[in-house]
Order: sequence, then structure tokens, then C-alpha cells
Amino acid sequence: MKNKVILVVLFVLCLIPTVIAISSYNKTQNAPVDNKTAVQISISDINEKTYIFHRDDSEEAVNMIDFFLKMRNNASEIVGLPDSLTGKIPFKVTLSSRVKNETYLFYFNPDPASNYFQDPAGKAYQIAEDDATAFITTEYAESIYETATMPVLTLSNTYPVSPDQAIWQYKNYTGSYVDSDVSGTVEQKIEEYALEGGFDLQFDLQPDYFMVKILDDAGNLIFDDVYENLVNELSFKSNTKLNVTVTAKWYEDPSRSFCGELVYNFDSTVSAPAEFHLGMQSVKAGRFVAVTATNVLYPERVQFSSEPSLNVSPVFFQEGEYAVALLPIDPDTAGGNYTLTFVYGGTTQSIPLTIEGQEFATSNMNDVSATILNLYRTSDTIAEFEQTAASIMDKSITTRHFSGSFLGNAKDMGGTIMRGFGRTIVINENPSNTYRNNGVDYNIAEGNPIKAANAGEVVYVGILDYTGNIVVIDHGLGLKTWYYNMGSFSVEVGNIVAKGDTIGTSGKTGFAKDTGVHIAMSVGHSFVSPYDTWSDNDDAGKVKIWGIDP
Repeated sequence: MKNKVILVVLFVLCLIPTVIAISSYNKTQNAPVDNKTAVQISISDINEKTYIFHRDDSEEAVNMIDFFLKMRNNASEIVGLPDSLTGKIPFKVTLSSRVKNETYLFYFNPDPASNYFQDPAGKAYQIAEDDATAFITTEYAESIYETATMPVLTLSNTYPVSPDQAIWQYKNYTGSYVDSDVSGTVEQKIEEYALEGGFDLQFDLQPDYFMVKILDDAGNLIFDDVYENLVNELSFKSNTKLNVTVTAKWYEDPSRSFCGELVYNFDSTVSAPAEFHLGMQSVKAGRFVAVTATNVLYPERVQFSSEPSLNVSPVFFQEGEYAVALLPIDPDTAGGNYTLTFVYGGTTQSIPLTIEGQEFATSNMNDVSATILNLYRTSDTIAEFEQTAASIMDKSITTRHFSGSFLGNAKDMGGTIMRGFGRTIVINENPSNTYRNNGVDYNIAEGNPIKAANAGEVVYVGILDYTGNIVVIDHGLGLKTWYYNMGSFSVEVGNIVAKGDTIGTSGKTGFAKDTGVHIAMSVGHSFVSPYDTWSDNDDAGKVKIWGIDP
């Protein structure tokens, strides 16, 4: 028994150092980082530029650690951060000891009376005004001053260029000019750019002095003047090789809080200007027009706007030596003259387009049973279709399969047209239960073959409550045809079909009162009228693509 007691005592004695060590460790972990334990501070500003100070590195590091500890300790706890800080980007400040890190979120701004921080536990504090003043006048607070950021030079609406030399100053809280840190921006090397569509230089902050010097590839001076004279005095042939020096200055002015001088030097090869052409000069609302561009190497860089606005962004696709986009016109677009503006590289071109306004008729769909409505036309079934349709419209194949006219008139479909595109359909004479027809409804005897309107790739085959059996064919350039209410389908996703190929049979699935098929056409994210693509249509007869279609 005595031996057992001795063993227990010895065991307890062995545990004492471990217990002491654990207790000491927990005490250290729970203690805040302070002047005795802090060995490092990391400061990440609004622009995510990070400064790291280790106590053993320098006196400045010691001072910075001590300063932030003092600022933390002097702050006054408040109920919560002001609402004005919602959405603001904070400084992330991490104080470190040898065993733990504490990260604080500091909200600095040029007004020393309204600077705050949040501690690791989420408590909010207001920084003492003297401490805030001391920090916001240092170089490490540069990111809180908007004018500390240098202007950006962009070439051909595409390439941001780094200066080779830079002097930039901004006014801080004291009203004095201080030097901005340009070390991460200046690159003393000659960069090379391919300038599509001509020569264009734009600053996001217009300089007071804007000089351009240009040498050809033989070193001959071909331009040395203010930039505004460049367009008027100099034109370039395709593939012209140039060396360019840009000098821009912003003078001191009492009305603003910045000044500086930036110098850029780069080489460039200037290509021929881009040109844009419309397949039709006039189009009816609800339909679409093709746009062809030449000298466009990167179709995704084409920018588009219109006046008045058409609220659409056409997507350009590479089509051989051309870039082509289809521009849908919303059915409710007011008639009139519109100016379409295309920007690519250094080229800006405006083209007039006449849009003929449309007044769409109203059709009644009577004797639709409550059973059909409750099963197939509900908020849930419509939402399911819209979500699926949006997903299909988000993607487009890059290969153009279609050519010539599209099948679509009554003879092509082997039936009769009941309701056309754009009509307002009133169900059972109930004004609160209406919809706009996004395609054409055909009455066709059940089981008849349904033909592909033109060549393309099958990108969707399925069954939705609202549409019933549905097939979607992507013809390229963002143009798709949609086939609803089919009795059956005989194609699979990935099949390549030719114009006139059978893709299924007519039927009466989904929300459909009569046997047949509903065929819609879309461009991008918009359903459009197919009439201009039909062979017997006087307006077009096909999608007219300038430079490609005869």
C-alpha cells in the first residue's frame, strides 16, 4: 500500500511541470499582444499594398509597432462603427507576438476626427484625434487620398501603359504636397503594343500638357507636337512600326490637390482602322440586323453604344476575315432614326439605322381548360422555363452553320399559322392572364415531321412543364431556334442538323391548346421575329451579312 502511495505522489509530481506549462501557454494565448510581447506588425492598405515591420529590423519598425499599440490603447470604445463605413474597405493591421496574431480593421480617412477600428473580437473604437493625425500624414496612409493615384494612360481603348518616369504629388491632411509612392507603377523598359484600328491615346484625368513624339522604324522623326494635332496631321498605313514618347504634365493649381509629370516610351505597330457595316439600313422593331466589321482581330474588344439607347450589347464572332454580330431590336422600341456607335482600338465609327416602330395585334385563346392552365401555365412552370432559357442563351457556339433563308412559312411547316410573333395573347378573354408571343404558333396534324429551320447544332433537348417537348438549335453567331410543344423529338444534344432535317414530330405537350408546334427565334438574350429570315419575305429573305452574303 505504501508503495502505491509513493507511486501516485511521484506521478502527480511528474504532472506538475506539464500542468504549469499548459497553464502558462493558455495564459499567453489569452493575453493581448502588447509592448512586451509584440514582435511584428503587418499593415495592408486599401489597395492591398502591404508593409511589414519586424521589431529586430530597425528603429522605424520598433516605432511603428509601439505607435499602433499606443493608438489602440488610447482609443475610446463605442457602440458600433458608423453606418457611413458600410461597404468601405479597411486597412488590415496584424499585430504579432511569438505565439499569436491579432488582426484589426482600421478605417482611416483624411478627417482625423472620424477614424475608427474594430478589434479581433468585433468591438468598435474611435481613434484619438492626435493619433489619427499622426498616421494619416505618413506615407503609409497614401491610399486614403484619392488624388495620390496617378492618372492612367490607355492606348487604343485597350492597353493601360506604365510610365517610364513619374513624379506625382498629392495634398495630404495638412494641405501640403507630398510625394506619391510610384515605385510599383514605373517600369523603365520599352513595351510593345499592337494598336488595332489606329492610334488613340486617352488619360482618365486630362493633363494640362500633352506632348507626343513619334519616330518611324528607321528612327526618322514623323511627329513632335501636342496630341490634339496628331489626328489632324498624321495618318498611318497598316502595320506601321513606331516608337512613341508621351510627356504629360498636371500643373499645381489651388483648385485641386495633385500635380505631376509622367513620361512614357513604347513601341507599337499600328494596323488599319476597323470598319463597320450594317446588313440593312432599316429594320422593324422586334427583328434584328447583322453588323460586319473588318480589321478586327479581337471581336470581344468591340464596344457598342446607341443614341437613343437600345439597351443591348451585341456579341461579335470571328467569321473568316470578318467579325460579325447580330443586333436584336426590342419589340417595344420606338420608331425613328438611331445612331449606332462602334469603338475598336483607335477607331470610333457611327452608323445611322432607321427603326420602324411596330403595333402588334391582340389574339384571343379561348376555351383553354382549367386543367391545362393549372398543370402547365403557372408561376412555377414559367419560372422553370425562364431559368432554363437564360442558361441556354448564355452560351453560343462560335461556328456559323446557317446560310440563306430559314424555313418558317406555313408551306414549309406543312400546316397553318395561328398566332404570329409579338402578338398579345389573351387567355379565355381574361385581361389579367396575357402574354406576348415570343414566336410563331403553327397548327399541324399530330405526328407530322418538324423540320430544322436551318443548319445548326442541337444544344438542348428536354421536357419542361411549360413548353412540353422542346428542342433548341444553335445556328451560330448567337442565333437560335426553339421548338416547343412537340409530340416527340428524334435528335440529341450535339447532333449537327441540316436545313430541313426532321428533329421530331408535331404534338400537343406542355401549355398548348391545339396540336402543332411553336417555333421561336432568339439572338443573344432576346427573342426576335423570324420573318426577315423566311424565303417569301419581302424585307430580307435571309440574314443579310455585309461582305459575306451576296
